[in-house]
Amino acid sequence: MKAAVIIAGFLMLTAIGAWGVLTGDDAVDHGTKVYAMQKCALCHSIGGIGGKKLALDGVGSRLKPDAIQKWIRTPKVMKADTTMKSYPNLPEKDLAALTEYLMTLR
Repeated sequence: MKAAVIIAGFLMLTAIGAWGVLTGDDAVDHGTKVYAMQKCALCHSIGGIGGKKLALDGVGSRLKPDAIQKWIRTPKVMKADTTMKSYPNLPEKDLAALTEYLMTLR
């Protein structure tokens, strides 16, 4: 009985996305919300909508997920003279979802 409860709990956690980590469309949807909440469009544009500093169109084809996350967390490590704000305290769930969303921009 105890094993059945543990297995059922594991399956439930897996179904909601591995201990709270969003996956698939849920991650992309949350990532679009993070993009809006963090006001990324003040500087960045997608499809011509947003700031003119840097278009993010095609970023999912140009960068790997770990590089996108480095740009978000520590942009000066990626390019010393960048003016991009760093987001070192962005929750992991939000960082992962934002990365998922940006990876769809191919």
